[in-house]
Amino acid sequence: MNPTDQDHEEIVFELLANKYSRRILSLASLKECSASQLSQELDIPLATVYRKLKFMENSGLLRHVKTIINLSGNEEKYYRCAILEATIHIRNGIISLDLKKEDQSDKIIRLWKRLAHASDIQK
Repeated sequence: MNPTDQDHEEIVFELLANKYSRRILSLASLKECSASQLSQELDIPLATVYRKLKFMENSGLLRHVKTIINLSGNEEKYYRCAILEATIHIRNGIISLDLKKEDQSDKIIRLWKRLAHASDIQK
């Protein structure tokens, strides 16, 4: 069952109201971060970080960008903030949220152009 737009908006409001979620989003907007990095750099318990990551990824605020397998064979997932801008509107007694998300198609196009350019240089 998919949540309605109103339910989704409520979840996002709750996440943005939480100090740990805001701190995670702030750091993840600057660089790709793993749960352990977020926990260490922000001094947030690892269990809290994992819980917040799950909610923020499910709500579209964060996106999983890569997985690295470390020397001990454990997977370490890295996350990046998926929103560029959040705007709160209050009109006619109704509070709403407008999220401007990063356009992934532009990144793919830039990557292909870089790969094509690198291929041309090697020739």
